[in-house]
Amino acid sequence: MDREIRKSGLNLVLAGALGVMFFWLTDPVHGVGRKNFDNPVDAMNEAWVGTLAGIAVSAGILLLGLWIMTRRST
Repeated sequence: MDREIRKSGLNLVLAGALGVMFFWLTDPVHGVGRKNFDNPVDAMNEAWVGTLAGIAVSAGILLLGLWIMTRRST
């Protein structure tokens, strides 16, 4: 049972880390796939809310996974 809980926590940590990387890398201004925008300020302002929400939720999932992994079984 303890091993299954740790495995679930590890899966959540991996999902959270992949989510953070995905939202950071796909950001139109700071990400890898930067494009030449006519107005990069508008692109940043339009994408910032989605990027911030995605990173925040993914980081929450990552922290939840870490917490589950460090819990002792009862």
